Amino acid sequence: MSAQPRHVAEALRLGAAGYVLKGSPASQLLEAVDAVDKGQRFLGSDVADLAVQGLTAPGDGALDTLSVRERQIVLMVVQGQSSTEIGRALHLSPKTVDSYRSRIMAKLATPDVPALVRFAIRHGLIDADNA
Repeated sequence: MSAQPRHVAEALRLGAAGYVLKGSPASQLLEAVDAVDKGQRFLGSDVADLAVQGLTAPGDGALDTLSVRERQIVLMVVQGQSSTEIGRALHLSPKTVDSYRSRIMAKLATPDVPALVRFAIRHGLIDADNA
């Protein structure tokens, strides 16, 4: 997984039971799978420091106004998914997704999808390579 503090903190905030960084040894990944399988939490080496950095970093006021569902939808929109695709994945009607999208764009003061993509990249929600 990503070594960006914000990504680590967000994963843990959303309930991830384990987190291992990309490039970690295979033995650490196996250890993580075993721990999570036993109902335990597992943080790979250096993940705890990243999590603390991500949790204690000053937040962006606009980002902090988004609910977990709104953040999910932002990520799906900036990855190019349509309202119909997002609705199918989240068990929502396309009209409900459109309402979420409008509310998100108003909260973040982004007039269109390209501006939303730029916002997501600037605030570390996605990497420019994954946009």
